[in-house]
Amino acid sequence: MARILLIHGAWGNATSWTAITPMLTRAGHQVEALNLPGHGKDAQPSGEIGQADYVNYVEERLMDGPPAMLVGHSMGGIVIAQVAARQPAQTKAAIFVTALLPRDGESLLDLVKRQDAPGVQPYVTHGPVPGTTLLTEGAAEALFPEASPAMAAKALAAMSPQSNKAQKDKALVGPGLSRVPKAYVHCAQDRVVTPDLQNAMVAATPCDASFLIDGGHVPMLTHPHELAEILLGLAAQV
Repeated sequence: MARILLIHGAWGNATSWTAITPMLTRAGHQVEALNLPGHGKDAQPSGEIGQADYVNYVEERLMDGPPAMLVGHSMGGIVIAQVAARQPAQTKAAIFVTALLPRDGESLLDLVKRQDAPGVQPYVTHGPVPGTTLLTEGAAEALFPEASPAMAAKALAAMSPQSNKAQKDKALVGPGLSRVPKAYVHCAQDRVVTPDLQNAMVAATPCDASFLIDGGHVPMLTHPHELAEILLGLAAQV
């Protein structure tokens, strides 16, 4: 049995993993999908929340139990890279699901500006409090183009406000990350973190294993069984 912590991406929350969590728990694993600070139904969004708040929270959860496999989606990759670097002995593996995989000093905005694609930028609108944003309905085409209209509408409705600060903050990735086994799950149809950017990040920070899903940016929603099988296989190795 493995302990698995699931970390969502920008504008996400723990519900991002709703289709995946039961598959992992049925296999006997201890699974926790986290709400990063400011995210989730009952959270208080704030433009003051940054990467340090995310990292400190996930690190606290990681240390409150046996060593765990960290799984980060999209922006969640920036978070788990920093946590794993700080706590390599407590991190069984770091799994990046079409995620941002930063080198030291790189932010979310630094990374996405390197790709020749607008991603969700055209669909960003002001959030409920200063310094936060939300996504409009048009973001569905970028996030999950293969989803049904009903599935896409439900997923967008569940999203949380996102702090701008957390997207601008530079990642602090120490040498400890090199001691942690890493795997990258590529998504071939991703319009948010493009395949070229995925490949470039993995070239800069090599991973021990790579997998490919022929889908868009949110495989937890549109390819849950395929992603679960990958995670189950990795969990069996830690």
